[in-house]
Amino acid sequence: MQAHTVHVVSKVDPIKYILSRPVLLGRLAKWAVHIKQYDIMFVPQKSVKGQAIADFFADHPVPPEWEMSVDLPGEDVFNIEILPPWEMYFDEAPRQDGAGAGVVFVSLEKHVLPYSFMLTQLCSNNMAEYQALIMGLQMAVEMEIQDLDVYGDSQLVISQLLGEYEVNKEDLITYHKHALRLLDKFDIVKLSHVLRSANKMADALAGLAATLELGAEETMYVPVCNRWVVAPEEYQVEDDEVKEVDMITICQIDKEDWRQPIIDYLDHQKLPNDPRHRIEIRR
Repeated sequence: MQAHTVHVVSKVDPIKYILSRPVLLGRLAKWAVHIKQYDIMFVPQKSVKGQAIADFFADHPVPPEWEMSVDLPGEDVFNIEILPPWEMYFDEAPRQDGAGAGVVFVSLEKHVLPYSFMLTQLCSNNMAEYQALIMGLQMAVEMEIQDLDVYGDSQLVISQLLGEYEVNKEDLITYHKHALRLLDKFDIVKLSHVLRSANKMADALAGLAATLELGAEETMYVPVCNRWVVAPEEYQVEDDEVKEVDMITICQIDKEDWRQPIIDYLDHQKLPNDPRHRIEIRR
């Protein structure tokens, strides 16, 4: 080794310290005396990597007639965009003569899509919950949603679909199997139980559908307005101009209110099914 120059490639600091320190004491000085008899040079590991690449390009020059391509195949693999899933909330509202179902979708752009359904046949609360879930899943399949997070406040329905509870009642077995078939059509689906306070919108839509007594083929468009007619004092302008600001208007209709059939007839020409009651409303 005395006839050649030795390059020591290492990232360990003690070796670099011994080879580069001009004055050493103690045991390190003894080691330095033994090492100095050889022509040893310390080279950092990073420098060797860079020099190896430089030497490779120097030994393998690119001919001038070759065209350099900047189009790297498969470069889109390194750009992965993870999109959030769609969200679906479902709930039911029981009534003596039927039930209502509410479904709320939240898109990737956080757009809210509310839907209300009236269940004309009498059923239990759990059956109504299953029907609300099934209608929401059917709509999600039609919209070709692949990644969906489902939220409901029914502990029984969510736990049965997750396999935590057994389905013992025969009237729920058909709904349970149909819901599982719909869940299999999604690439990624997640079921979660939430409190009723976190499911207020779906609950309100279900109650609205249960309150509106529509026929089997009837539909109704219910707009939700976000507007102040007259601004409060803190929003008033000096020149007494009317300024519109956002608000939420909610109209709650009592089922036993005797005025409601008259209002429905005057506004929408809607009459009850009872012939005698029809004549009274017209009069």
